[in-house]
Amino acid sequence: MLLSSCSSFNSNNGAISDSNSKLLQDKSINKVITLTSLSTDIVSALSRDKLVAIPGSSLFKGKIDYQKLPRISQGRTPPNLEKIVSLKPDLVIGTKGFHDKILGKLKDINIQTISYELNDWNSLENTINLISTKLDINNLRTSNEIVNTKLKECVVANEQNENPSVVVLASTKPILSPNSKSWAGNLLQRFGINSLTKDLDSKSEFRGYVNLSPEWLIKEDPDNLIIIQTRPGQYVDFEKSKPFSNLKAVKSDQVYRFNYYGLINAGSLESINSACLKLRKIF
Repeated sequence: MLLSSCSSFNSNNGAISDSNSKLLQDKSINKVITLTSLSTDIVSALSRDKLVAIPGSSLFKGKIDYQKLPRISQGRTPPNLEKIVSLKPDLVIGTKGFHDKILGKLKDINIQTISYELNDWNSLENTINLISTKLDINNLRTSNEIVNTKLKECVVANEQNENPSVVVLASTKPILSPNSKSWAGNLLQRFGINSLTKDLDSKSEFRGYVNLSPEWLIKEDPDNLIIIQTRPGQYVDFEKSKPFSNLKAVKSDQVYRFNYYGLINAGSLESINSACLKLRKIF
């Protein structure tokens, strides 16, 4: 469950698909429907008045900017195709893999779509730039402003720190950790953080994630541990449980709890920035 909803954020080279580009290249984009929280944030930052519907997400709870916009999905339920069509959007944005079916149906009725995959910082910047271009905001400075303001804690200058070792535990049963081919692994690399799993081959069902044995974890004995929480209070007894209680990081109180959104699933611009801020403070 922890990683099932982030699988669409793993990719091969962060590819982006722009459908109907030749057929609709002269049609201006004034009404946009987003199927992901991240694309919602990006469109809002570029041109908020173009948003006509968004996905239901816990990340939008209490966000005044999004309160009046209709929701076309909730949780992991598929987006409502009839509702999307009824709103007559000029553009619908979703992710590769997770939204392929509905984006294909929209394309069949000549509604323009964009689909993206996110597994590194470059693919995030590419997605921002593409959406900017589709909204006819052909200004690289505008895209850079999003990074420099909304993601300011993630801006780094060739980090080469000799940081203590760390293992990120995306799950404890089984023990799953990101390698360098995941969004989380790439973000750690961006800060020069020494992730002990960055070069391990992924043999799990989740691309970019590796299964760790208790024996491997005890042998490597990382200086720091990052645990991913999907809800407050999760893993309250983590430090007392085996095999983790024997680790150096636990004994030295170097165990850090991170939100699922931001480090594992990008989620939103705010959640990414919050994850970057926390990494800065720790490392």
